[in-house]
Amino acid sequence: MDYPRVPARLLARESLPGITEALGNMDGWLLRDGARWLVTRHDGAITTSRVSTERSQVVAARATWTDPAADGSDTYCSPLPDGTLAISTREAVIVQEPDGTVRWEHRHRDWRHSPEASGACTPDPAGRVLLATMAGPLGADGLSKGDICRALDLTTGEVLAEHVLPSFSATYAFQQFPDARPEVLLTASMGQDGTHCLLVTYTAAGLEVRAAGTAEEPYVGLGADGVLVSQDIGGGYLCRTQDGADDVIVEASEVLPEDWFFVGYTPSFVDDKRILVVAAEEQWAEEGTHLLLDAHTLRPLAELDYPQTPGVTAVPLGDGTWLTHDEETVQRWTTA
Repeated sequence: MDYPRVPARLLARESLPGITEALGNMDGWLLRDGARWLVTRHDGAITTSRVSTERSQVVAARATWTDPAADGSDTYCSPLPDGTLAISTREAVIVQEPDGTVRWEHRHRDWRHSPEASGACTPDPAGRVLLATMAGPLGADGLSKGDICRALDLTTGEVLAEHVLPSFSATYAFQQFPDARPEVLLTASMGQDGTHCLLVTYTAAGLEVRAAGTAEEPYVGLGADGVLVSQDIGGGYLCRTQDGADDVIVEASEVLPEDWFFVGYTPSFVDDKRILVVAAEEQWAEEGTHLLLDAHTLRPLAELDYPQTPGVTAVPLGDGTWLTHDEETVQRWTTA
């Protein structure tokens, strides 16, 4: 690729068992209550690692929790503002105290005939409720009317509001915006039936759910002012979406070598002006080329030059740094 090469400078590295699998999970990388988190699973335990705001560190603090799923599958975790952990399973939403005791458990209907479906949870940006997705009620014909999102009281688990979603039997993920907007992004992936990208807001009147512009891909990076940058599941294009502005779409064929694709599924903002994406010759490549793009036009600005060939995952932190991993080690980088 004929783009300027910018050296990547290593700032810190840290051992984090389970990180390789984590960055393939829907909850492996989270923004919650203004903090960025890595969620890993190893030897039957869940570890939540808060990424440091100090550029010379990777992790500022860790906590370990008992995994309610014996094999760690079909759970989605979210740290909560008071130091507890919310866990969504196929049959329940659980809040665990730091000592491992259960504060409350909210049981719900299982997706019995949809093995790929899984719920998600997050505190709302104001820290008032836990938003959680789950299987919805069945109609008289025995078919689902749609999955549901519930607002649960963080202290008691009481159901405060409920909304039927346009998705059903989906794999869900919640993301918060970096500028503490009142809504959160909910992605609902339904395989060949496509993906819904929804903005969910909790107010005293209940839950408001609306489409997130034209976004329709499960892999979405969130920026300030409600900006979404999504990556096609097949790696064929990137799309920048924002209310009140025209969509910006860049085809892989326009900016990458012939038969190359966008890979890694972690497009996001290095800072307000730059987005970091990864490209490779095939979707399942183990090595990739990391590109910095203009955050408004999505046109490539530079190719990152690492001391060694990087993998296909890069997690931008929004402060001018980003994370990569090598086996069980996480590295933090910036541009030189």
